[in-house]
Amino acid sequence: MQKFIAVVGLLIFSVGAYAQTYVKPYVGINFGQRILSSSYPVRKDSLDRADKIKVFPAVGVQFLFENTPGREFYIGLGYMENGFVRERFDYQFQDTVHADLGRILDLSHAAQKNAYFAYHFKYLEMPLGFNFQVTPRQYMNIFTGWFNVGVNPQLLIKQNMIINLEGFTMKGENRFDLENTGYEAAKFNVSLQAGGRFDYSINKKNWVTADALFKMHLLHTAESPNEKLRVYTFSVNLGMKHEIGK
Repeated sequence: MQKFIAVVGLLIFSVGAYAQTYVKPYVGINFGQRILSSSYPVRKDSLDRADKIKVFPAVGVQFLFENTPGREFYIGLGYMENGFVRERFDYQFQDTVHADLGRILDLSHAAQKNAYFAYHFKYLEMPLGFNFQVTPRQYMNIFTGWFNVGVNPQLLIKQNMIINLEGFTMKGENRFDLENTGYEAAKFNVSLQAGGRFDYSINKKNWVTADALFKMHLLHTAESPNEKLRVYTFSVNLGMKHEIGK
């Protein structure tokens, strides 16, 4: 991980000496979902119905270099999560929710027994790519719009699964945070990215920014003996862009 951060720093220093430079810290949310492949069609159909979109956080900083007017090269460092949530309804007495929790021993019939499995994949990523201005430059003192394309090399920090129980408890609890997700996540991945950015000028050196981005893993995010997952996200980020050194 230290080498990963060192590479980012070296690239920023090398490129920044030759271009108009900006720094852009940002925070955002990722709407995560997955594409699943399986050799068992019935299981795949069942999981496609059970798996839903889940919201995850993102935070980071980008350095933008505009050597040619209207074209930015950017590189950054960020923390992001993606994944999805799996819904299971109407558990019965003696059903197994998860191997680490054992069987349901709750005999109550007062409410339907449901469980929600949130799969989290947490990464340190290096956003890398280009922005192309799509709005006329005469409006730059008010706003600018950009088209974005890039790649995000990612190192897996952690994977975990949070289970929320509804209508019953196990071991006296209704929420569990487990490392055993049932999937083996790739330690390294790369996501392709495309989208847009809108900047609103505050003054000559500062802009409020908003990004809308689509990201998808090139490699399988995770896999088990029965299926493989590739996660994709729709991301919305808010940030501040500040010109450096002038």
